[in-house]
Amino acid sequence: MKVVQTVVVILLLSGCIAGKKGNSNYKNVPGNYCVPAVAFHYSTDMKPVNNIDSLLDQDPSLAKHFSSHDLLLANAVGILTPLQQIQVGMVDTSLTGKVRYLELRQRLSDWLILAVTELQSIAAELDCEGERADQLGAYLDDRHDKRVRKLTVWSVVLGAVTTVATTLINNDNAQKITGITGGVASAGLGIMSAFPDNRKAEFMHRRNLLRPLWYGTDSLGIYPPFIWYILNNKQFSNNHTTSIAYNIKNRWLIYEFDNHTDKNTLDLLFGEGGMYKADDLHTRANMLNQLQSTIRSVNQDLQSFILSFREEYPQR
Repeated sequence: MKVVQTVVVILLLSGCIAGKKGNSNYKNVPGNYCVPAVAFHYSTDMKPVNNIDSLLDQDPSLAKHFSSHDLLLANAVGILTPLQQIQVGMVDTSLTGKVRYLELRQRLSDWLILAVTELQSIAAELDCEGERADQLGAYLDDRHDKRVRKLTVWSVVLGAVTTVATTLINNDNAQKITGITGGVASAGLGIMSAFPDNRKAEFMHRRNLLRPLWYGTDSLGIYPPFIWYILNNKQFSNNHTTSIAYNIKNRWLIYEFDNHTDKNTLDLLFGEGGMYKADDLHTRANMLNQLQSTIRSVNQDLQSFILSFREEYPQR
C-alpha cells in the first residue's frame, strides 16, 4: 500500500509540474509607441529630378565646383536648381546681387538642415521599432528560461525524493517500481526542459518600416524622398552596380532567412503584424537595426556635401 501511495505521489507531482504551462500566448501587448505622434508630409520641394545628366549639361559649371557624388547628393536633397542660381549670384557684386546670394545661401542651408532632420527622424523610428521588437523578444526568452529552470529544479527534486523513497522501502520489487517510476518522471521533466514552449505574443506594426525595402515600393510615403532616392540609386552603393536597397534585401535573405522564405513568415514580418515567437521578434529587430545603420551612414554623404558647400559658398 505504501508503494502505491509513493508511486501515486510521484506521478501526481510530476503531472502537476508538467501541467503548469499557464497562458502560452500574450495578447493586448502595449501598442506601437514608435509611430510619429504628429502626422506630417515630406516637402514636395525636395524631390530629386530623374535625369540629372540633362540638367548638368545645361549648366556644366557645377561640375567644376562639386564632385559627381556631391552632385548626386544635392539632387537627392532636391537643391540642384538653387545651386545653379547661387552659382549665377556669385558673379553679381551689386548690392542686390549680394542680398540675393545671401538669401539663396540661407535657403540652401535650411534645406540641408531639414534633410538632416528627416534622416535623424526616420533613423530614430527605426531604432525605436528595433528596441520594441527586442524588448518583447527578451520577455518571451525570459519566460522560457524561467520555465526551464523550474523544470530542471523539479527534476532534481523528484530524483531526490525517489532516492529517499527507495531507501525507506524494504521490499525489492517495491524499490524497483518506485525507482523506475521516479526515474521516468524525473527524466520526463528533464526532456521537457530541452524543448521550447513556443510562447507567442501579439506584435502589431501597421506602419511597417521593413515593407518598402522588401517589396521595392514606398506607397505610403514612409521614407523621406531623398532617403528613398539614395537607397534605390546604385551610384550611392559601394559597388555602383546594385542599389543599397537591393544589397540590404540580399543580406536579409542570406543571414536572416538562410536563402529560404515562406508566405507565413513574409506576411508576419512585412505585413501589419500578428502573433510572434521570440526568434521572429529578434529577426525583425536585427533587420530594423541593419536598416537603421545603413540610413545613418547617409550622414557621411551629407557631411561631404556640406563641407564642399561651405568652402564654395562662404558667408559674405
